[in-house]
Amino acid sequence: MNEINRAIGDKPALEWVSVETIDVDSNYQREIKPALVNKILRGFSWTRFGAIVLSRQESGRFSIVEGQHRWKAASLHPDVDQVPAVIVSHADVAGEARSFLAINRDRMAVTSVEQYWAGLTAGDDNAIQISKVLQSAGCDVVPAQGHYRPNLTNSIGAVDRCLKRYGDTATRRALLIIRAAWPNEAKALRGVLITALARIIRTNQNTVNDPELAAAIRRESFAELTAHAEAFRKLSGGSTDTALAKTIAELYNKGRRVKTIYFGEAR
Repeated sequence: MNEINRAIGDKPALEWVSVETIDVDSNYQREIKPALVNKILRGFSWTRFGAIVLSRQESGRFSIVEGQHRWKAASLHPDVDQVPAVIVSHADVAGEARSFLAINRDRMAVTSVEQYWAGLTAGDDNAIQISKVLQSAGCDVVPAQGHYRPNLTNSIGAVDRCLKRYGDTATRRALLIIRAAWPNEAKALRGVLITALARIIRTNQNTVNDPELAAAIRRESFAELTAHAEAFRKLSGGSTDTALAKTIAELYNKGRRVKTIYFGEAR
């Protein structure tokens, strides 16, 4: 067994603490984000609150070590005057700051894939909408980060943005085109490609021919597409999405005199 720390200190106390006796030390705490506070406040529930971590001061007041956004939301809620807290002891502010760093540095971030599956289980409207459009195109989200297979994606954020910017129909058509172009490619459903295609389809919804668009991109690998897109971007600037949309539109239009398509504007 690897060497472990045996000087674990005193057990913390578990208490309900008045929100009015809690302070934020700006020497080490991050700036409070009002948007995050409002989000917590709008959906405030004890089942999601957990316990904040506080350091007891000689004055009898408390300093927040972890959980300042939850505390702030609680302090603004008309039905809340106390919060559950883990009370720890520190010799000074430096000790509090070290605990703050350790708690936040060692915390494992929740991936977008984990958030999606948890949201789907919880009945989250956003996750359900993403699931519906993916399922309608014969696609799904990877079961875990890195578990790539054909017709699975980990680009949940990109699909969500496409739904909001370009709508269900354009997003679904983009997914189907990628499936038709590279049916056996495990990483075909990349976010930047979904976005570029949905953008083109939304702009040219009554002009573009989906099978022909699939045939146009099938002629090149994703690496070749992105290499051409990067050349476009270096010449004219703009985002990667825009450069890829330009590349795809050029491939589709090659040899055409009528019913050409435009790469569209970002939304």
